[in-house]
Amino acid sequence: MKYGLVVTNPGWLDGHWDEIDSSPFEALYVIDHPSLPGPDPWPYLAYVAGKTRRIRLGTHVTGAPFHHPAELARAVATVDHLSGGRAILGIGAGWTRADFEPYGFPHHDFGRRVAQLDEMVGALRALWTGSAAPQQGEWWKLAGGGVTLPRPVQQPHPPIVIGLNVPGKAAAIAVAHAQGINTWQLGPGQVAPLVADLRERCAAAGRDPATLAITADVLFAREQGRERAEALAERVANFARTGGRGGPATQWHAEGVLYGDADQMAEQVQAFSAAGVEELSVTLANMADVAWFAEHVAGR
Repeated sequence: MKYGLVVTNPGWLDGHWDEIDSSPFEALYVIDHPSLPGPDPWPYLAYVAGKTRRIRLGTHVTGAPFHHPAELARAVATVDHLSGGRAILGIGAGWTRADFEPYGFPHHDFGRRVAQLDEMVGALRALWTGSAAPQQGEWWKLAGGGVTLPRPVQQPHPPIVIGLNVPGKAAAIAVAHAQGINTWQLGPGQVAPLVADLRERCAAAGRDPATLAITADVLFAREQGRERAEALAERVANFARTGGRGGPATQWHAEGVLYGDADQMAEQVQAFSAAGVEELSVTLANMADVAWFAEHVAGR
């Protein structure tokens, strides 16, 4: 199992870059929600690129509907250059209304937002490679229709990881264009059928399923019992539903939380691995938890 570190408000990382770089975490992910506290993710990751040498840098996940294609392509390519080829683009359809209307972005229905995600991924790949966009819709016109940008270090482009929690159009986009998918707060029992669906889609498309990495984000409740883990999962689910995330995508419970002691968490990690997860990304909020997790869970 590989491990990622998800940080919602990353100020506490300052002064600890050597420790982060030498930790078992393969990647550092920041969130992309304009409505929440914290820095703008891609300028921040450009800063982190100069502070680190090894750890990969990305978002879990950037909301496609509130970014301009050329702006996002340039930002990700910049981080890729400054980091020597360590950028990862996690990208999804966006969900919380607070990220949209207050900033001038219409909050379309889910189907329309997924269509925007599809166009965005096509535009990004075209901008990074200098090729023609697979579909030249509204967002490709916004990108300039034929703009060329500096090529990323990673060729043909940095890995694209599609955020999704249920089978559907986003899964089809991932199979067609992405290098991975990312689930949020799902337990192993929920991830397993999603992985099976993706493998079937890959087989139907003539793609090796092993080329589509499965990553999963989880919450963290060290030394807490299942009841507290259930309460944490429900609190986050209620926040997401209130913000506009669909109910089927927020069926969260304690299995999407690493809780208890190191032995309990190790069992959970094994269950995620059995479900097909290759990278487990843990949301942590201080260096004490980073050190504890590195020693007692990832270090096993």
